[in-house]
Amino acid sequence: MRNHNGAFRMGMHDMPPSGRVLVVAVVAWSLAWKGASLWRAARNGSKPWFVTLLLTNTLGALDAVYLFGIDRHRREELDELTILEVTGEPEQEGHTQET
Repeated sequence: MRNHNGAFRMGMHDMPPSGRVLVVAVVAWSLAWKGASLWRAARNGSKPWFVTLLLTNTLGALDAVYLFGIDRHRREELDELTILEVTGEPEQEGHTQET
């Protein structure tokens, strides 16, 4: 575990098999979240989020926030606007729905 200079060094081959499995699982988990969030941010044209997600490594936490929070909220707004455009109905602008 020490190299010829006496410095401590540990590589994958020095880890027990369970440690290697854990490292591979964490890397796979992070890559899956990172790939999904970067793809969605690029597709949405969200450059600030794309750069933020690309440069940070939070083991999928920030990626999940983007996918399930920011992007979902944005999609709901777009869906509502699309429906209003198709139906030609004006926005309610805070007024209650007529019955």
